[in-house]
Amino acid sequence: MKKFVGIFSMLLVVFIVSGCNQRKDINKYVDVSFSGVDTKGVASYRIDTDAMAKEILNIDPEDDALSQEQTQEVSDLLNSYTIKLNKESNLSNGDKVTLAIDVNEDKTKKIKSSKKTVEVKGLNKAKELTNKEVEKKLVVNFNGVSGRGVATIDNVFDSPLDSVVFTIKNDGKLKNGDKAEIVLDKSQKDQLSYDGYVLQKNFSPTFEVNGLEEVAESASDIANIEDIKRMIDEEVRRTYKDSSPEYSYGSKYEITLDKLMYRQFDKDSSKEDEYSWSMSSSNQNGNLIGIYTIKRYSGGTESKLEDTKTAIIGYSNIVLDENKNANVAELDEIQTTKDDTYSLESVLKLYEGYGYTPVE
Repeated sequence: MKKFVGIFSMLLVVFIVSGCNQRKDINKYVDVSFSGVDTKGVASYRIDTDAMAKEILNIDPEDDALSQEQTQEVSDLLNSYTIKLNKESNLSNGDKVTLAIDVNEDKTKKIKSSKKTVEVKGLNKAKELTNKEVEKKLVVNFNGVSGRGVATIDNVFDSPLDSVVFTIKNDGKLKNGDKAEIVLDKSQKDQLSYDGYVLQKNFSPTFEVNGLEEVAESASDIANIEDIKRMIDEEVRRTYKDSSPEYSYGSKYEITLDKLMYRQFDKDSSKEDEYSWSMSSSNQNGNLIGIYTIKRYSGGTESKLEDTKTAIIGYSNIVLDENKNANVAELDEIQTTKDDTYSLESVLKLYEGYGYTPVE
């Protein structure tokens, strides 16, 4: 009988010790919540680490009198696990989300790995943002030249949609007749979801591009190009007009047109040294220039070559009307020179680099 009682006592001790050393499931300290709108919901979790430390370790992490050993014990516990959700976004009411806790047993013997499944609830019914609404509530204007058109957008939605930033696909490369498509980046879509909106399926509001100035793709597309050529020739001969050529102190000019060149669009005006008396940076499209060799001789009977340079004279802002004619009264003049340290070949190469092509 005594032997039986002794065995029973030993079993009881083993049971008690085993029960004391049993690992805890910390799932009860993890709260999973859902936010956003139905179909676009977001899952997140929060863990009550204070309650976990108090109940499992019998230590209050907020206690200022903790020993170094107790502080380390709390730190080991809180760094012994990782938590993952199998799905965190694009959730709908009724979905099942699994939360998995993975414990590093080398760091603690107090808790165990576990999983729990939570049903998605409480997501708000989304309001749909449609193509029609966007097309009605955005005022879009197009500026610049066709092929390089830029859109400006005024948003007249009521709050909270008035803060949404809508943009145009291919903005800066628009041409007349295009269907400019409204797009939203990820941050704007996330904000819409937060505000309770989802986008219509195949969301793609569009606006027809119109009102952009037309610039000829090539010089041959300018109906009255001969008028502009004549203006360039008149300007170069006015600029380099003989002065008192009969006297030795005078000057005579020999003018040779080396190449006529055209550029549809400004390639990079910051790198170009063209000078215009009236040109603004916004009007550097539609340029027709003549590249001339200018030789200046002294006057009188014994005329001698005194200077050679290359002159670049022409016009920009050659904008076409519906008949492909340019209004010559609105052209901006281009005029600059290169001294004799530049060869003609180098000047031609330079302007090719600026985006010009020869006019045949």
